[in-house]
Amino acid sequence: MVFGAIAALTRHQSSLCSSSFYSSCLVHWRPIRTRKSRNVLLKRTEQHSCRTMASSTEAANQLKVTAPYGSWKSPITADIVSGASKRLGGTAVDGQGRLFWLESRPTESGRAVLVREAEKPGDEPVDVTPKDFAVRTTAQEYGGGAFGMSRDTIVFSNYKDQRLYKQSTNSGVSALVPLTPDYGGPVVSYADGVFDPRFDRFITVMEDRRASSTDATTTIVAVGLNNRETQEPQVLVSGNDFYAFPRLDFEGERIAWIEWSHPNMPWDKAELWVGFISENG
Repeated sequence: MVFGAIAALTRHQSSLCSSSFYSSCLVHWRPIRTRKSRNVLLKRTEQHSCRTMASSTEAANQLKVTAPYGSWKSPITADIVSGASKRLGGTAVDGQGRLFWLESRPTESGRAVLVREAEKPGDEPVDVTPKDFAVRTTAQEYGGGAFGMSRDTIVFSNYKDQRLYKQSTNSGVSALVPLTPDYGGPVVSYADGVFDPRFDRFITVMEDRRASSTDATTTIVAVGLNNRETQEPQVLVSGNDFYAFPRLDFEGERIAWIEWSHPNMPWDKAELWVGFISENG
């Protein structure tokens, strides 16, 4: 039975490889119950393996290229290093359960755009950010947390002027409503905000460089969402050098945040604080 299985396997392999180069290397034999014939088969197979390895080595040698220092052509191109493909950032889900994500596009000088998932299978995703705007913040140099979403409302930081804008998720590119004052340039930045439905406002970290471009003042502020005119943000927390991650509890009665001071980095000596929000906000 063992020899019969070996013979069947050999015939099956020869039929699969009959149209290839390797068919000439197969050994066709009939099972003979001798040890000698088995040794012959193994020897011929080993010779075939050695010839295959030798031919592979020759092919590899032909691919080698010798070039002077600094002139070798690398398969790692400048486009690969610079990230010529789109980069995906933060995600959010609106009140209708639709997915939104942040997409950085090298073909548009790195412009970051909010994109909404396609309405139906086979459709293309929909850009939400207008062409002249980019979703990006420069707060605390590192950026991050450039937009927030609650139900059908988006609040985002525009890269060019660093102002906060509000728009709806119910259509494609909807009209934008500025929420923060125009200071004549990107001297005030906002990042990492959360919605406060209790007082209909947006709580965020604000970095103010109006007094000094090298020594910015950082605070946690509240920005009204439905003011008729843009107003100066209301300061909620101040006094330290850096703030991050303002968060509200479910009832909107308490706020938590992280703060730290010079010369420390946040991973060296940061503190977690919790404060109560008064009845008037």
